[in-house]
Amino acid sequence: MSRAESLYRLQLLDSELDRARKRLSEIEILLAGNPALEHTRAEAARAEKALRLASAELKSLELDAQALDDKIAGEEQRLYSGAIRNPKEMLDLQHELDVLKQRRVALDEQLLAAMEQVEQLRADELRCRQALAQAERNFADDSAHLRAERDKLKVAVEGHLEQREALCRSISARDLDLYAAIRAKKPNGVAVALIKAGACSQCGETPSSQLVQQAHTGAALAICSNCGRILYAQ
Repeated sequence: MSRAESLYRLQLLDSELDRARKRLSEIEILLAGNPALEHTRAEAARAEKALRLASAELKSLELDAQALDDKIAGEEQRLYSGAIRNPKEMLDLQHELDVLKQRRVALDEQLLAAMEQVEQLRADELRCRQALAQAERNFADDSAHLRAERDKLKVAVEGHLEQREALCRSISARDLDLYAAIRAKKPNGVAVALIKAGACSQCGETPSSQLVQQAHTGAALAICSNCGRILYAQ
């Protein structure tokens, strides 16, 4: 196996390791939390709070209505019991009853509106609760698949690392240092480029015939004059 071929095989392993580690990182983020689930959970919490507040308001109005009914009943009892004989006092009491009954009519309108709101909010809260339950089931299913994928990737990474270690033992320290230096400078981590259709597969530069020959024989490492990567020709 030539020097360039050994480094190319090392590059293939490292590229696989890079992809696997990137995906493992993505999986950990996905397992830590799901934005869609958090949004659905927040929506359900808001719906529950709105229903709770509206129900409390309705209860308060019902208590006010009961208190007003009791007051009206008490005042009517006074008016019609015969206990009051003064005409002016009777007129005043009748006027007060009229005012109380008007307030009761207005309160009925408020009660109707509050009941309609509670019914609507109850339907909204049920819909949000059902959506949350479905989102949680989906997240649980997705998490199970992600954990299974993570386990497979970890096994693959361990296997690649073992292969890498064995391969590195057959490569000189000087070549490994050059490979690592080039790889560290490249955004995609590719230090070894294939020659395809007579050009560097990474930058598209056409190397000289001498470099192509070096890349084929592998006796000496051929370096792309444009991107600085090690060239390898299969």
